[in-house]
Amino acid sequence: MRYFDKQRKFLLLICALFVFVLSSGCGSSVDAAKTEIVILHTNDMHGRVAGDDIAVIGIDRIAAIRKNTPGSILVDAGDALHGLPIATLSRGADIIALMNEAGYDAMAVGNHEFNYGFERLVELRNIARFPILASNVTKDGNLLVCDMAMLEVNGVKVGLFGITTEATAHSAMPRFVSGLAFGDPVEVARETAKILRGHGAMVVVALCHLGVEPYEGTLSTKLARQVPEIDVIIDGHSHTALAEGLFENGVLIAQAGGHQNNLGKVTITLENGRITSKTASLITFEETQKISPDKAVAAKLSAIMAEQEAVLKLPVGESLVAISSARAPGVRTQEMPLGSLVADAYREAAEADIAVANGGDIRADLPQGVVTKGDIISILPFGNTLMVKTVTPALLRQVLENGVSGIIVDEQGEIDHGRSAQGRFLQISGFSFAYDPAAPAGERIVSITLEDGTKLSLDDDKTRLSLAGASYVMTGGNLYTMLGELPVERELGAADEALAEFVEKHSPIAPPAGGRIIIIQAEEMEEAA
Repeated sequence: MRYFDKQRKFLLLICALFVFVLSSGCGSSVDAAKTEIVILHTNDMHGRVAGDDIAVIGIDRIAAIRKNTPGSILVDAGDALHGLPIATLSRGADIIALMNEAGYDAMAVGNHEFNYGFERLVELRNIARFPILASNVTKDGNLLVCDMAMLEVNGVKVGLFGITTEATAHSAMPRFVSGLAFGDPVEVARETAKILRGHGAMVVVALCHLGVEPYEGTLSTKLARQVPEIDVIIDGHSHTALAEGLFENGVLIAQAGGHQNNLGKVTITLENGRITSKTASLITFEETQKISPDKAVAAKLSAIMAEQEAVLKLPVGESLVAISSARAPGVRTQEMPLGSLVADAYREAAEADIAVANGGDIRADLPQGVVTKGDIISILPFGNTLMVKTVTPALLRQVLENGVSGIIVDEQGEIDHGRSAQGRFLQISGFSFAYDPAAPAGERIVSITLEDGTKLSLDDDKTRLSLAGASYVMTGGNLYTMLGELPVERELGAADEALAEFVEKHSPIAPPAGGRIIIIQAEEMEEAA
């Protein structure tokens, strides 16, 4: 990309005017020699906008904090528009409406912003009264959304741009990102920061959906090391609560955790137009409970929830016990009853031989007692369809190898669940498998046995099995490229509908029996031999 690409310059001027109008008057007048601005920020809300008495602050309180904080802006670092039913039922539109009302000034595009397809993201961009930013996402050489914007707060020009993790190219459902290019975050950030500086930005802020903990793709720490032209990175993706921020190469990285458990706050002091200090802190859930919610946002939230309530409260069945969706130890690292239940629902609905469900798709607990439509959508919020493809035992082995490839063992040979948790870990139905977590990735699967006791040969490329799964995995998401290359035998309805039908048919639900995923150590195999 050229330094003054006409399209980039044009978009910059449009966004600058747009955001300046929104921001004018938000801050109070201060002495020009010494100025303070505040960046309030959220990330990874995943539809958590309604406050509760457990952990979620609520977008109405966040709006109140913003309006009562002089010299402030409010931004989001991505993954806001998808998650709970309040987001998914309107395919993100209700969340945008709430963010409009709350006075958000900008947001970055997270990987889950593509869960309704990139076309829907463009539609949502057009109803947002703030810029949705992704400098490194293009289609046919053109920016998908806005790349950068300029705000003026207390006389300080603040340049903003967005960066989306390049891993979205394979972590999102393939058809939802088909034809999109995700540029190198470092290269794009370096160029964009220089453009903003050239337009007079005194503070350059990158709204990044990259993360600071081990993830596929570029991390924010790497971006900070290699692009010192950035002053502050408002980060997301890894759900990390950085209580005092993180400095890397002089760049301040801030992240607020996720799910609105905290509101992030970055304070920047300038003297004679130069930054003299920048600090990060968290406004915790507990600190916000005495704050009165913003009335306009609260009214908007209540109206949306009332409209959706009739659909979400429809009962579909009941469960004898609550069944956990914990991530680690949980559906992303080991066999779990809820994962088995979801996989069983897929297999039954598709009338398939076997089924898989990736742990990253499972997002909420199955409650004890009455199970509603809202509960089901919370468990499987991604809008996947159910697909059936034909696999051989040899190909199934490749699938399972990918699922357990992220498992990490510690020095004692035990699974390190915290470091192992990845969304590609599979829950299964119709068969069992044994694996050695200490073996090299790609060589871990020891055996595969069908539910009827038939033991499969791991190199059998002749036997045919029908495999059911959510379209995300079946079309190649989470690095399941071996499945994405296969033709679709059948495509059924929504994955959440399959689960709802299963719960209705088999109520009251009890946790499925275990023994589907068996961990075998090397010494056990030697003894058996």
